[in-house]
Amino acid sequence: MNDKKTSAYRRIVSSTAIFGSAQILNILVNIIRGKLVAYILHSAGMGIASIFTSAANTIQQFALMGLNMSAVPSISQANNDADPQVLAFTIRLVRRIVLLASLLGLIVTVVLSPVLAHTSFNDQSYIPYFILLSLSVFFNVMGTGEMAVMQGLRRYKLLAFCSVVPPLCGLLLSVPIYFIWGIKGIVPAMIVVNLVYFVVIRMLSYRNKQSAPQEHISMKTMWTQGRGIIKFGAIMTFGSLLGTLTTYALIAFISNVGSIEDVGFYQASNVITSQYTGLVFTAMATDYYPHLSSLVKTNMREAFRVINQQTEIIMLIIAPLASILILTAPLAIRILLTEEFLSIERMICFIGLASVFKALCFPRDYIIFAKGDNQIIFWVETVWGCTKTFTIMGAFYYYLGLDGLGYGALCVSLVDVAVSLVLIPWRYGFRFTRKTINLIIVTSIMATICLLGSLIPSPVEKYAVMGITTLVCTVYCGIQLNKRMELRAIISRIKNRHKKQEE
Repeated sequence: MNDKKTSAYRRIVSSTAIFGSAQILNILVNIIRGKLVAYILHSAGMGIASIFTSAANTIQQFALMGLNMSAVPSISQANNDADPQVLAFTIRLVRRIVLLASLLGLIVTVVLSPVLAHTSFNDQSYIPYFILLSLSVFFNVMGTGEMAVMQGLRRYKLLAFCSVVPPLCGLLLSVPIYFIWGIKGIVPAMIVVNLVYFVVIRMLSYRNKQSAPQEHISMKTMWTQGRGIIKFGAIMTFGSLLGTLTTYALIAFISNVGSIEDVGFYQASNVITSQYTGLVFTAMATDYYPHLSSLVKTNMREAFRVINQQTEIIMLIIAPLASILILTAPLAIRILLTEEFLSIERMICFIGLASVFKALCFPRDYIIFAKGDNQIIFWVETVWGCTKTFTIMGAFYYYLGLDGLGYGALCVSLVDVAVSLVLIPWRYGFRFTRKTINLIIVTSIMATICLLGSLIPSPVEKYAVMGITTLVCTVYCGIQLNKRMELRAIISRIKNRHKKQEE
């Protein structure tokens, strides 16, 4: 039993490391690409590229209808079944739905090209570019759908590799095109990048194609069998859209009540905190979501065990990262931004602690999506979530200014914890184990002490408290990770492997 638990913890950390590394590489590539594009296209070209990208992303979001999320549980559950025909049929069904979504995106882009040209540039000469943009939309939706198939099949190494393909293509393919054709190469570069992205993903995905007999899937069958996937995806799309509108409304509120500079400060704080902790959430979700989806309808006891394990691992990773963020906030601002942004130090510190409480909710709340509970997703995650975020953040900013956005972010996360602690046990019967509760309490207290240390006026006492707390938190979390994963055994195994290779 202990070996099984150790193996489960190792799998969680291993998958997180794989996708976390891919995300770090993506960030580095995008930074390099951004600087080159700025040098070649200048501000005007970057503005035009941003408009085309925003238009394409909006259409892709509507065309895909959340299939990249809703298809994963169906494929993951079919992958757990012993019947390969069920899995093969589910994959073909998803691919058929994605193909129709891709065609819908293409047609919508072509039909709306005059409107897009007028609203974006007030210049009808851009219509041919928007018509060409439809090809980019088509290939992007197809590639995103194929990524969902691989995520459902839990081909994590291939998935991590494929996630690096778009930024690498953007660097290696689009930059030369910009250099040769300038602004006129923006849309052709988008087409080439998304075409290569789709071809690479499809080739890798089909490498281990299921050999079950192929059967024709009619429109009637597709609607009957895929209605649940489409309905779930539509709700996810609505939630994503409402989240985007909420973010826009909050930014507009800050701009009107305060200033455009405060909007820039708020966006900058989110960028820095995402560099520290955002990667962990993205990396963990890629593996955790399909794994949990495969369990919730067949083995709830095992699913609850996985949720507790995931909670322990993410708290052990996020707590020291949040403490380091709070400790090094001024340094991070100077490195990633400029001294002009030092006024957001306190905001970053509070958002850092908020990420700890977000980590507490993260694993248990995913049971809602794994079960496809549309009512909770719509009313709680979407309607309540967006209303709560805008109200709290807006109120704190209105009364407390820029620092209020940090206080608001922490308040939002605490409200989320309270709702999750009531909703999830009532709806699904899940509760944390005593072992997990003790770990949550210890890591949350240490991160909170680190935040309180950042509020001390005296610099010496301030950094002494933060430094000692961060060190203790990091050592404690390292020891706890070692207990769960037996890191010494892993290191010994690696050493023995090297010795055998040398012999």
